[in-house]
Amino acid sequence: MLASLMRASLMRKAAVVAVFAVIGAAPALAISDKPYATAAEIDTIMLLAPPPAPGSEPYKRDLEQLLAIQKSRTPEQIERAQIGGDFQGFASVLGAKFTAANLPTASAFIRKVTRETTIAVDRVKDCWEKARPFVASKEVTPVPGSFESMMIKPGTSLDNAAPHGAGSPCKAPETNPAASYSYPSGGANVGITAAVLLANMVPEKRAEIFARGWEYGDNRLVLGVHWPSDVEGSKIAATAMIAVMMQNPEFKSDLAAARAEVRRVLGLAP
Repeated sequence: MLASLMRASLMRKAAVVAVFAVIGAAPALAISDKPYATAAEIDTIMLLAPPPAPGSEPYKRDLEQLLAIQKSRTPEQIERAQIGGDFQGFASVLGAKFTAANLPTASAFIRKVTRETTIAVDRVKDCWEKARPFVASKEVTPVPGSFESMMIKPGTSLDNAAPHGAGSPCKAPETNPAASYSYPSGGANVGITAAVLLANMVPEKRAEIFARGWEYGDNRLVLGVHWPSDVEGSKIAATAMIAVMMQNPEFKSDLAAARAEVRRVLGLAP
């Protein structure tokens, strides 16, 4: 009798554990598969100013600032700048629980928004065809390992997504670019996009989140692969795009689901 009761008790405990395991392993909430914003709603080519022209005063200021950073950069700064640029870098602000594995809905949401802002940034890159600083100036020395993947093999052409029809301000497509284009910064866009989204999810750490997001852009300067104006362009483009997205009901719904998940995982009040 006692043995039978003990077996029944163990079976009940196992069932409870199984139920909680299923709850804990619940799949991510599905997010919208439709774009949050389109080029028709916000044209980043027309939104952003052209990059500084070679030889202009803004161009000279860009180069002076970049060379000053290059002269003063430390091994510690270089090491930090070489850390991957995924949004999970915000764990330095939000804690060890802030991982893609712990946050499937928020991860899917942030990555989707980043894909959309990146497409818009790439259209601007293809429009202005701004040369990387280490291509434009022999004075700029990029950190080894940070720029090789940006180089284009001779005879290779880049896909160009910018409009080049009548009335377009964009340059004609290049046939043999030395490297991928610089303006605006894609790496900075990743950090700024994540910062805007996460600041809306965890406003208690808004200042620290934005400081970390800005660092993504600063790191591109430390590595010598972008101009300061590239980073500023990304700040404007990403922020403006997300402002437009925030008018989309599906974006609002997905942001709310991602926010709830982040706050629950981080142990914050709803």
